Amino acid sequence: MDQSKFNNPPSTAQLTVPKRGFSLEFMVGLFTIAGVSAAAYLAVGLAGLEFSSSDKYNIFAEFDNISGLKYGASVEIGGVPIGVVSEIVLKDPVARITLKLNRSIKIKDDDIASIRTKGIIGDRYVKISRGASSKYIEEGGTLFETESVVDIEDVIGKLVHSISGDKDEPKDAASSNK
Repeated sequence: MDQSKFNNPPSTAQLTVPKRGFSLEFMVGLFTIAGVSAAAYLAVGLAGLEFSSSDKYNIFAEFDNISGLKYGASVEIGGVPIGVVSEIVLKDPVARITLKLNRSIKIKDDDIASIRTKGIIGDRYVKISRGASSKYIEEGGTLFETESVVDIEDVIGKLVHSISGDKDEPKDAASSNK
C-alpha cells in the first residue's frame, strides 16, 4: 500500500478557515466582564464588607452580661437603626463591645445602652435611651451607662431556689410545740 497518497493530500484541496467577526468576540468579552463584576459586587455586599467607613465612627460600651448578643447586631434609638455591633471583647470582668455608629448620630455621655430582645424569642440588639446631658462622647470614647441582659433562665433559677429554700428551713421550737 502506498502511504504517500494518504500523507500528502492532493494539491487541489485547500482548507478554508471561517472568518471570525470582531463584534461577536467583543460582545462575548463585554458580557463576561459584566458577569464577573456583578458576581464580585454581590459577594462583597453579602459579606457585609465596607470599602469606605468615613460615614461611621466607633464608641465602646461595657456590660456585665451580653448573653446572646452577636456581631452585626443592630444598635437603635427609638426603634431606628443607627449602627451595628462590630466587635465583642472580654475585658475581665466586663464585656466590651464596639458600636459602629452613623456619623450623623451623636451619643451623649449620659445616654443609657441596654441589651434588648426583638420580640419574645428574637435576636438581641443594643437599645440606646437618650439622656439630658449636653456633652457628647467623642469618637473612641466609652459609654459607661449600661444595662445588661436580663436572663430569663437566671430569673427562673432564683425563683425556684427561693421557693425551695422556704421548705428546707428548720422550724423554730415555739412553732413545733403547738
